[in-house]
Amino acid sequence: MFLLPFLSGTMSLLSPFLGMILVMYFSAKVLGPALVSPQRTIILFFVMPILVLMIDGRHGDTPLIAFDAIFGVGLVVYVFLLTLRRNQVLSEALLAGILVIVVYSLARMYIFGGILSNAYQEGMQIMKEQMPVFLDNEYMQFSTRMWETMMPAFWGVGQIFALLIGYFIFHRTIHIPFVPGDVKFTVFFNILILAALPLYLFEATKALFINSLILLCTVPLIQGFFLAWTHLSRVVSNNIIKSIIMFVLLIYAFIPLILIGFADSWMTGNNTRGGNTA
Repeated sequence: MFLLPFLSGTMSLLSPFLGMILVMYFSAKVLGPALVSPQRTIILFFVMPILVLMIDGRHGDTPLIAFDAIFGVGLVVYVFLLTLRRNQVLSEALLAGILVIVVYSLARMYIFGGILSNAYQEGMQIMKEQMPVFLDNEYMQFSTRMWETMMPAFWGVGQIFALLIGYFIFHRTIHIPFVPGDVKFTVFFNILILAALPLYLFEATKALFINSLILLCTVPLIQGFFLAWTHLSRVVSNNIIKSIIMFVLLIYAFIPLILIGFADSWMTGNNTRGGNTA
């Protein structure tokens, strides 16, 4: 079983998304030792990323790959376990893990900005060669510039989604039923969102504003989604139909879901302990 964190670290070098899910599953399988000593439990996770960084850390995008595994996966799960050990509330541990992803994603944008920009330009060059007419359109040129600006946030959103999948697996593995209505986050998180708004006023920080707002709004989006799911369950009992309805809402009405989650957090205050405990 202790080979699994090593494999998780190796997988995170190839795919941080899959690595996150795998290490969350491992953490749930060894929950007892993980809560007693999180650092001992997942220490093997960091072996391969650190080894790769030491051997080939000066070449190409190797530092980015290694840092994504170390800070975008390993540190996230470590903080998740530390928070869970401290207060035994799964939703608060999830929030702590999300905050680590947000902070790292923003730091990643500045530390590896050159590498990310080069990768984006290479991708756009390939698209331009294959679909030149498509990219000559003025609207598409504007869209591609916006995509380049928001690209760091989308990586973080993907990792938050991976953590959420791992969170579901964690629940199932430790045999605690997942109750959508229990997914409530502290009202103080809303203050972080409000604190990011002044960044829009300065030209130098607009990219930081856009990326931080996208990342931070994933939390009220998650809360709004599960609140809507809870209320929908009172009307629709079939999980397949509910899933289809919520998928459509997530695609076409994600902004209302964010506002619902934001408002619900204010109304429920710090009441995040709805039975969602380990």
